[in-house]
Order: sequence, then structure tokens, then C-alpha cells
Amino acid sequence: MIVDLRNVPPPSPDVGVGELVARSAERTPDKLALKLRETGETSTYAELDRRSTQLANGLLGIGLARGDRIATWVEDCAEYVELYLAAAKAGLLVAPINGRFVAAEARHILEDSGAAALVWTPGMVGQVAALGEGAAPAITIGIGGAAAGHALEDLIEAGSEELPPAPDPGETFILGYTSGTTGTPKAAMLSHRAVVAAGRANYVSYRLSADTVFGLTGSMSFVAVVPAHVICALGLGATLVMMGKYDVPTLIETIEREGVTFTYCASPLLAEFAAAVKAAPERVRTLHSVMHSASKADPAVLKAVYEAVGDRLIEGWGMTENSGSLATATVPADYLDADSDETVFATVGRPAVGCAVRVADEDGNELPHDGETIGNLAFRSPGQASGYWNRPEATAEAMVDGWIFTGDLGSIDSRGYVYVTERRTDLIVSGGMNVYPSEVEQCIKALDGVVDAGVVGVPHERWGQAVVAAVVVADGGPDEATIIAHCRENLASYKKPNEVVFMTELPYTATLKLARAALREELAQGRV
Repeated sequence: MIVDLRNVPPPSPDVGVGELVARSAERTPDKLALKLRETGETSTYAELDRRSTQLANGLLGIGLARGDRIATWVEDCAEYVELYLAAAKAGLLVAPINGRFVAAEARHILEDSGAAALVWTPGMVGQVAALGEGAAPAITIGIGGAAAGHALEDLIEAGSEELPPAPDPGETFILGYTSGTTGTPKAAMLSHRAVVAAGRANYVSYRLSADTVFGLTGSMSFVAVVPAHVICALGLGATLVMMGKYDVPTLIETIEREGVTFTYCASPLLAEFAAAVKAAPERVRTLHSVMHSASKADPAVLKAVYEAVGDRLIEGWGMTENSGSLATATVPADYLDADSDETVFATVGRPAVGCAVRVADEDGNELPHDGETIGNLAFRSPGQASGYWNRPEATAEAMVDGWIFTGDLGSIDSRGYVYVTERRTDLIVSGGMNVYPSEVEQCIKALDGVVDAGVVGVPHERWGQAVVAAVVVADGGPDEATIIAHCRENLASYKKPNEVVFMTELPYTATLKLARAALREELAQGRV
């Protein structure tokens, strides 16, 4: 299909995120910027711009200063969008905490970021209390009636409508916490410039225009959703429909009622979404594009989605280190021969606008683009992170000569198509959620009676991968229920093992590293 991009604003000059959205308000002040599906609450661009400016001044008025970090433990709501924009205008850094995290995980982000303030909503009250004495910063802010030192609405009412001095576009705006092989979350530093650049690239990858009605299916708890989706849509001047909790029937109904033109479909819902669209295609006739990324999808499932939506399907590859945006994406022309050549359902597309992707060996040497030689995938783009917060060694290891080495394994063919073989060999992607094995292993090993533990992902027909722990215990050691309960108490629920397999010993390599590939293969036997 051909998408009319004539009403996309020209590329913005070097501006910060706050100014980018303010310009959308100047162009279309009365246009609907936000709509919450669950409550029907709406905000125009003029309202969003005014309230976020007042909140920016309100935050500065209670002792926060430019460069301070605000940790946000916030459920999806209009105020969360306002808070991000206010921080952008005030020159504050946002350190988001996933809404499904438990106190121990949140405590690490608070300490590592050096947060000067913590903001939360009523649903987080219990977890905030579990942080313990002295763990929360001195400045606390509540949204929606959550008891704290300050009420966010009071800060808005007290704040001036005069725009504070804008931060330099090169200053860090978001600290996007993402784990690695150590299991200790580290923060990718995303600047205003990077986030704005990523948004501009996504306009093209997502096939958006200023007339877009953006069906936001991802939670703002996930770092990538805000720069890649929320700010992208608002900077363009689109209408953002925030889905909240939903299922496939609700998504289809919302697309039909609101005239949604773009949405994202998570891996667990792909097959059901394809079947629903195929049964009633007229209900999604307004869709220009539907995207899938994050966890690797079964090519057969992607083919089913294509058979339902045609070349409106976008398959992509992105990451927090690219401001959450796509480094690669498919385009309509890629599907011209889809009926006879199904390799398109195995690729994540070619490099996105402004992006370059390479495949290299362990020493960083370029590997052939033959579609068969597998190596480390690296990218560079205007939207990439400037480094990891207070982690110079991790920065130097991952970011070399302007390239970010992702840890993902894959290949590139002679036509430029990128294929991801495995997402960060150790990483488990379950239902689109990242689970880092070493983090779960450390949790299990903290239990008395545990001798050793290894965690891997095994294939699962709905979630893509399930978390399975192989555990060696001493006599009288914990049973499966105890191990799972311990993980549930100390980690976000989606990280806990779906199953615990007891073994007498775990496989190790000659260099005494856990042989995850061998363990994964053994545990995957007989599972689908």
C-alpha cells in the first residue's frame, strides 16, 4: 500500500523534547493529543503543553534543579505523559521504574540513579512502603490521590505558565535501565537529541503522518515505549489512544471505534490478532500499519498476520540503546513476493532511516553479508544512547568507534536484510518481557540449601519463551514451590521460573562457564 506522507512536518532542527511537543501545540492547539480508552479522559495539545509547563515550574519550585533525576513508579495515565514532558522542559532526567518491579528492584534504580525525587500512583503504594526506611528520596510526589510529600496536581496549579530555559539537546533526558549478562541493571543515557532523532526515524519506519491515530498498546512502564511511541506520536502531532489493560477483542473494537491507523501487536497476541482480523477485516480498515518487534516471532505466525493485514505488517528490530526505536524495519515492497518467497517472514527488515547495521566476529571484524555467516550484530544511528550511566567499562565494551554492539547474534544477506538468530544469547524474551537469567539465578542462589542454579528460556507456543530454572540442591534443600515463591517475592512476577527442574549437576564449559546452550537444549526436549 502507498502511504501519503505529505502532511508530515519537515525534520525539526536541533531541539529538546519539550520544545518538540510545544511546536505540535502551536500547529494544532485544539487537536486531540491524548485519549485514555479505559476512562475516556482526553487532553488537547494546548492543554498538554500548558499543564506540562506549569508542572515543570512546579517541580523546580520544590527544590529540584536542572540535572536532578526523578524516579517514576507510575501506572499508565495522562499525568505520566505530562510528567515526562515537564521533566524535559525543566532539564530533569527521568529514571522510570517498571510498574511490575518489586521493592528490591526499585531500590537499585533509586540508589544507582541518585534520584532526588520519587513519583508514584496509588497502585504502587504497597511497593513504595516495602522500600523500607530511608530508601525513598527526600522529595516524594503522589499522583491520583497517592499520599506523598507533594501532590502532582498541586504542583501544576502552583506552577507558572512561563516556559523555563530549555536544556541543551545533548543533555541526557531518560535513564533507561536495562540489564545485561551480569544481571545488574544499568541505565542507557538517552539525550533529548537522540530521542527526537529516533522519533523522526520512526515516523518513516512506522509509516505515520500527522493524521495518525496511534493505538498505544505498550505500557509506559517499559522504557522503550515512551521515546519510541509516546514522544514520537506527540512530536508528530498525532492522536495517542492509550489502551491500558486490553485483550485482542478490545483492541479490535478500539481500532474500529477510534479509527486507529497504527498499533503494535505483542508476540503472545499475534496469532489471535491475525485470526480476529481475518474473520472481520472491515473492522480494521483504518489501519495503515501494524508493527511487531521485541521478541522473536515464529515465521509461520508472522505469515498468518500478513495473510490477515497484507503489507501493512511491519517487522522490526530495536532496543533501549536506540531510544527504543527500530534499527531495522520491513517496508511494503518487501512483501511483493511473500506468496512465493517466505524468507521475508524470517527477516527483521533492512536498516531504518539514518541507521547502519553490521555483523562482526568476536574481534570486531566485518563478516560477509551472505545471509549465512552468523556474528554479533551492531548498529549506529542518531538515536543511540551516549553511554551507560556511571558505567564507563560497560560503555567502552558495548560502544566502539560509534557502533553499539548489541549482543544479539544474526546475519545480513546480500540484499541488506537482517536476520536475528538469537536475542542476546542469554536473554529470555517471554511475552515481550526481557528476563535476564543471571538476575534470576542470583535470586535462587540466595536461598539456603541451593548449591547451583542455571536459568534458560525454552520454547513456548504463546509466550515465545518460558523461564525454566535448573537447580542443584543439598539434602533438605528447597522444593519447587519454595523457589518460585522466593523469586516472586524478590523479582517482578514475569521473571519467576515457570518450572524448576532439579539436577545433580549443571553442564559447564572447559573455562568453567555455565554451558547455557547445552542446558537450554536439554531442558527444551519434549517442550513446545
